[in-house]
Amino acid sequence: MKIHRVVQMLGATTSTGKLASDMYDLGHKDYYSEAEGKHIPISHMDFQHLVRAFVKLCEQEDMLDRSEHMGRVKDQAKFYDDIVEKNDKIYKKNLQEQEDRLLELTTKVENLQGMLKERDELLEQAESLAHKESESTNYWRKLYYDSVSTKGHYYTFSEIPQDAEGKEFVKNCRKYLNRDSYKIRTKGQHLKKELYGQGRAYHGANMEDCTHIRVYIDVI
Repeated sequence: MKIHRVVQMLGATTSTGKLASDMYDLGHKDYYSEAEGKHIPISHMDFQHLVRAFVKLCEQEDMLDRSEHMGRVKDQAKFYDDIVEKNDKIYKKNLQEQEDRLLELTTKVENLQGMLKERDELLEQAESLAHKESESTNYWRKLYYDSVSTKGHYYTFSEIPQDAEGKEFVKNCRKYLNRDSYKIRTKGQHLKKELYGQGRAYHGANMEDCTHIRVYIDVI
């Protein structure tokens, strides 16, 4: 991996997103490569090549005079040591921050999962209660309808002949009826045979056209 890529990656791990500004100037500093026989920018050196070059310079240190050149080598070595140490501290700091954030997010996720589980349990309980209440409501509604619904026809009396006895019966029903709670309705029943085919019963036959009476007693 080229040095400029290493610098970019290390910069991405810092809180500011970059390293010291001189790390980005390595493209303007050359290193003489004996293998290639020319100077190449340090930023274009492979990381392994840089490390080997550094090791080689260290091995040559004992062979060099206490000269200005040797001073430059030591300064470069210290410079790179400082960079490594500084980046190591930055990396460890960023790693710790990321671990702290991960722990915080993990805790929040666990809390949310607990809340969702509690919500699901409450919804399940509510649905169960609603189902029981619905069953109870349906039971009492049916019981009520069964108690107030009329079985069969709605009329109370039928086949009452249209004669003196029948009319007296209807008169007595009206006489003794609890009018605070009920009311009486009467309708004709069985159209007279001589009136068949005349359309007299199309909308309900008149009382005088019928041979019998029906009595309806309705709740007010």
